[in-house]
Parts: sequence; C-alpha cells; structure tokens
Amino acid sequence: MGMDQSSRDFLTALVNSYGPSGFEAPVVRTWLDYAKQFADEVYTDAYGNGFAVLNPKGDPHIMLDGHADEIGLMVSYIDDDGFLWVSTIGGYDAKILPSMRVRVLGQGGELPGLIGSLPPHLQREAQGGQELKRYQFGVNVYVDIGARSKAEAQKHVRVGDPIVLDYGLDELQNGLVCGRALDNRIGIWSGIEALRRAKQSGKKLNARITAVAAVQEEVGCLGAGMAAYEADPDCAIAVDVTQSVDHPQAEKKRWGDMRVGNGPVLAHGSACHPELNRRIEEVARKARIGLQHEAAPRYTGTDADSIFVTRSGIPTAVVSLPQRYMHSPAETVHLGDLDRIADLLSAVCLSLKQGERFMVKV
Repeated sequence: MGMDQSSRDFLTALVNSYGPSGFEAPVVRTWLDYAKQFADEVYTDAYGNGFAVLNPKGDPHIMLDGHADEIGLMVSYIDDDGFLWVSTIGGYDAKILPSMRVRVLGQGGELPGLIGSLPPHLQREAQGGQELKRYQFGVNVYVDIGARSKAEAQKHVRVGDPIVLDYGLDELQNGLVCGRALDNRIGIWSGIEALRRAKQSGKKLNARITAVAAVQEEVGCLGAGMAAYEADPDCAIAVDVTQSVDHPQAEKKRWGDMRVGNGPVLAHGSACHPELNRRIEEVARKARIGLQHEAAPRYTGTDADSIFVTRSGIPTAVVSLPQRYMHSPAETVHLGDLDRIADLLSAVCLSLKQGERFMVKV
C-alpha cells in the first residue's frame, strides 16, 4: 500500500511532539487523534498508555507495541545565577549535549534554552595547554534559559520539570531522514500504519489488532508490561530501533551487521518466540520483504522484555528498524525500511487464522 502523504505527515507530527519518559501525554494524544480514523476503539489507562483496537471481536488477539517516550533531561537544581542543573531521563551521553538547543517543558509552558559549553579559549589551563575532555552530569552539564537569578528562573521552571532537545525531522539524501525521538516514534507509527493497511487491504481479517503506544520504555520498559496485562493478547510484536553499523567506528563483531536500507530486523533468542518468528519469516518471504537478523541471547532491550513475561507468558517477537546515531538528536533511519515494517506487520495480522495460538514445540 505504501506510505502516503497523510502517514508521512503523521510521522512528522509524532517526532515534533515532545514526550520524555513519564511525560508522554502530548505524544499519545497526537497518536490517538490519528488512530481514531481507522480504529474501532481508542482508549488510555491510568499511566497514559494509548490503545487503538481494530476488529474487537476477532480471534486471535495480536498486540502491536511501540513506545511513545523518548530520552530527555530533568531539572534537578536551580543555582543562584538562574542556571538549571539536570539529570538524565534515560540514556543520554553527556558528551553530545554541549551547545544543543532545548525546550524546557515548564509549568507555565515551553521555554527555549541551551546546554552550556565552555569555549576552547577558556578550557586551556595556564600550564600544559590541556583541554576539557569530559562532560558529566552534576559537574558541567547545565541549561541556560537566560535567567538572571534563581528567583527569576523559578518564575518559569521548578525542580522536576522535563527538558527535551529541540530538533525535529529533517530529510537527507537517498530516502534517509534524521531527527530526535525516531527512537521510538517509528514504533508507534508502525502499529497504526499496520492497523490502517490491514483495514484497507480488502482482505478478511480474523484477528483482533490492538496497537499500543506504551509509556516509560526508556526507564525500564515499564508501560508495556501494564499495557500487555490490560490488553491480554494471544501474541505480540514489539517494534523498536536497533543499531545500524554502516557508519565509521561501529563494531560489527560486537553488534552484528545491520544496515539502513536493507529492510527490517528480526531478533532471535530470549523473549523472541520461535514459532511467532517462524510465521514472520514465512510472511516476509511471501511478501518479498527482505529481513535482517540480530542476536538477542539474554534480553532484547525493548518492550518485549516486559511483554513476554506478563500473565502466564505472551508469545512475543521483536521487529526493529536499523538506525544510525541512536540516543542523539540526529537519529537516522531509511523510510523504505519503515514502510516495509508496516507492510510486514499488516501481513502478519492478516495471516492469522481463527483460533490460532503460538506454542513452543516440545
């Protein structure tokens, strides 16, 4: 079916919405507003997980999970000069942050700011000519909003307010796009796109599809466990990003050989159910969708780790999008890979037979 302009605009809207872990409501709201065009039912739960259901009386019940949250920062201290000292929400590497523009999501609204950086002229020590080598939270990572004092800063900001880097979606050459929070707005985009494509395919759909925009993945895969318990599906597919190693300094021997533009990545091991994986591979072959493969011998590092152990165990698979420069404001993916993920998920949903269940063969 392919990515039309409305679904492309939906991706842009998701990336341009701010939602660090614990503060995902604007992202989930954007997602629900789009999803209700195609779903039979949309709703949320106590912590803001979003649900969109197609064919609610169908069987089996498949859950398509992505996480709505992104990494970010949080105000932890305001000093006498009005500078904001921060802690990390999720896995930001401090050394990429200096000079970045940010949005402080304050109680009274959004505020522009920037992360301070020491100019090279001021880094050199009087003796030896050495330069600053490290940025560390609590030491030299702070946000400047232009306030002149603590009292002035506190008119707009308080301890506990979240902060996100202020970078939207941009288009590169050869089908690549970059931006902040593609990890994992691509996952929640994929769930709704798969639901839409299944609905508009003209084919019979036996399954009930529940797409989920889960909260708080970046701080422990927390929302997905709540969502899986609430939805109680017969099987699930978690969609996330994975490391692409087709750029300088990436270690293939350590991370594998996934590349942007070479198609979706299927994980094997730990949470990944072998029979559900077999179905995904079969569907991909029939649809002529090339798959890449990655090892997940202990854990996947995705929402699947929470989903598969919910209740008495939910057969779960992980389909990932290769991504360069993860956990940065320059996350880079290939739109062709993303389009193929939506096609693959839709085809898997349509392949499910009435009453079908996935069990490990012993």
